[in-house]
Amino acid sequence: MQTHHLEHLRDIAHAQIRPEKQDLLQTLSAACLAPGTKLGPAESALLSDIFRQLIRDVEMPVRRALARQLSERDDAPHDLILMLADDVIDVSFPVLAKSKILEDGELIGIVSRHAKQHALAISQRKTVSAAVSDALVETGSTDVMVSLLGNDGAKIRPRTMQNLVSRSKDIKELQSPLLGRKDLNLDMAIRMADWVGESLRRLILNRFDISEGQLRAAVSDAVLEAIDDDIFGEMEWSPAVPEGPTEGPAVALLDALSHDNIALFKRSFEATTNLTSAWAERSLYPSPEALAIASRAIGLDCETYTRILCHLHSSDIYSAFQKSPLYARVVQYFSSLTEDSASCVLESWQEIGGK
Repeated sequence: MQTHHLEHLRDIAHAQIRPEKQDLLQTLSAACLAPGTKLGPAESALLSDIFRQLIRDVEMPVRRALARQLSERDDAPHDLILMLADDVIDVSFPVLAKSKILEDGELIGIVSRHAKQHALAISQRKTVSAAVSDALVETGSTDVMVSLLGNDGAKIRPRTMQNLVSRSKDIKELQSPLLGRKDLNLDMAIRMADWVGESLRRLILNRFDISEGQLRAAVSDAVLEAIDDDIFGEMEWSPAVPEGPTEGPAVALLDALSHDNIALFKRSFEATTNLTSAWAERSLYPSPEALAIASRAIGLDCETYTRILCHLHSSDIYSAFQKSPLYARVVQYFSSLTEDSASCVLESWQEIGGK
């Protein structure tokens, strides 16, 4: 570092006056940014101390230029880089996106202290550690999560990937970037196949080299495994409002139930779903979730489904059943199903338990 430039910076810092923007930038550049200049530990510490004294008087264009020029330097003063990283996004962006000097803990702290623009900049770094990725996902920002998923240099833990897969059911913007990740495995893709559109289902088929039938069977197995493990039973939901009046097959089914003719109901339901009585008795009727899938697949609305469930589980008074924790949970689960995904699962069940 050239001594006379350093002395000039020291004079500016101790003068307690606002320096001229161009003069300060030229002096900073000559002192530490000129090609070929190297900063030793003592010089870095001195420059950081000087800049800390000047920071309140340094105008944004100067801070922005300094951040841009220091962002790719390995010998930049750590304290100075940290100050620039903690600045407004117009200043901090190049440092957050490029500087190798910032440590994971510092990046995570910046994510927690600032709005999403700082997190977006961090998500674009050449490499992002798993710990920093966790912090970025925890922001809940769709833009940040999409940016992170699009970064091949970002490491994402399996449990964080599972979290993102779950979120993709409601946040469609995550679906395509997730399917482009090399660390998305087949099990995760199968979960997504239950709710993605046709073009993304085709992408799953092509990427994992499986047939449509294999995918349907895999989705069915995943649903049955979740039901067997009582995964849905651990969820807590808020009640949703049932849908409107029933039509189509619902009329005959509800008529049978209203006359307490369970045998007629089961014959009608099994005929509509094209499932055998033995399979339905073993796998369909005992499970509220499996019954929800079959009901959604044949076009029943939520109220019809819950009335059927009420009768099959021997809850004589429907109004009392509506106040139960089970009702709140199954209504929310039914509402989360799409008819297309439910039909896909029902087709798989028909292959193994159909007539």
